[in-house]
Amino acid sequence: MKSEAQRDTIKRYRCSRQLAFPVTPVTLLGTPAAGSIGNAARDAGRRNLLKFKLTFSPGFSARNYRSLKTPAIMGDDSEWMKLPIDQKCEHKVWKARLNGYEEAMKLFQKIVDEKSPEWSKYLGLVKKFVTESNAVAQLKGLEGCAGVHRKCTRRGKCRCFLMTTGEVVSGVVNKVFNQPKARAKELGSDICLMYIEIEKGEAVQEELLKGLDNKNPKIVVACVETLRRALSEFGSKIMSLKPIIKVLPKLFESREKAVRDEAKLLAVEIFRWIRDALRPPLQNINPVQLKELEEEWVKMPLSAPKQTRFLRSQQDLKAKFEQQQASGDAEGEEGEDEVVPQVDAYELLEAIEILAKLPKDFYDKIEAKKWQERKEALEAVEILVKNPKLEAGDYGDLVRALKKVNGVASSYLNLTTSQGIK
Repeated sequence: MKSEAQRDTIKRYRCSRQLAFPVTPVTLLGTPAAGSIGNAARDAGRRNLLKFKLTFSPGFSARNYRSLKTPAIMGDDSEWMKLPIDQKCEHKVWKARLNGYEEAMKLFQKIVDEKSPEWSKYLGLVKKFVTESNAVAQLKGLEGCAGVHRKCTRRGKCRCFLMTTGEVVSGVVNKVFNQPKARAKELGSDICLMYIEIEKGEAVQEELLKGLDNKNPKIVVACVETLRRALSEFGSKIMSLKPIIKVLPKLFESREKAVRDEAKLLAVEIFRWIRDALRPPLQNINPVQLKELEEEWVKMPLSAPKQTRFLRSQQDLKAKFEQQQASGDAEGEEGEDEVVPQVDAYELLEAIEILAKLPKDFYDKIEAKKWQERKEALEAVEILVKNPKLEAGDYGDLVRALKKVNGVASSYLNLTTSQGIK
């Protein structure tokens, strides 16, 4: 038979459990440690929910405490079940959010008019769908986000939804690509490609390229993989290759083998679309890696790759492609004339600024009497002009200084510099 003090303790304890406070008694005799109960009480006081001081009677034992361990109520389910869908999606209880995502998916399937005000109601929640903290609920949220995209079936529809591109793709990169579940990362990648499909490829590519600077290698790998998927499906006319090629050498220098392997696959995919134009930008990577790429490149078929996924504005091309696929005549009359497009490798190179990198005493040494000093000045310029593409600038003083130096080396460097300026 419990004493009145023990019954009072039980009542107070259950009250705290109902309010979802982290009340965990540390000592069973006297007053519990302030580290757990005290913090909970102070937090409760700030929220004006409850002010209490929990004490135990001297006869309250560990066995008594263990017998009090009842499931946390966390509020009656019937309370949040009555809430509208948008409020469930923002509820503090993850089960409520999960239910909200599931109901939202069903609602999206029922909406026929793409201009329906229902879309605006969930516009601010789209990012929440992908950045959900609970792993189980996040999967449903991702499926819900994908459901919104599937309704954007025509160009110019759901324009308000297009405004969420940056924050949603950023959420996918930072909160989905680091998840251990492959299904979550697959859905995240699908969402990125869906945004590209509704004419937001530039914004998606920008966020994916930002993800390459993330310190988490899982995120980097997922971003590279998504870029490769996008290029493979949409082609080089939709995906801008120059910013991707610019970061390729850095990816090959990564300490993570998974990143280097994915970079290799991306380089092979890029080669499919531009062929030999990819060689100059990668000429300075590790020789072993370059050799491995060369071995993969020679295996590539000579036929031109084709776009297999289309933007909403390319529905005529999509219909033609599907017709060819259905008739089994993918190599139709028009396809016979298709060849790998010629890409100017020079345009893919990153321009290098060299004037500011010249040694401070360059112009003094280039006119010095000692040939050793002139040689040092020329060698410094030779290193800088090895890059085939130089940034625009005033090279007049540099060219005039080089012309003053007689000899074969001077003529060679002058020619190289002129080519770079051109």
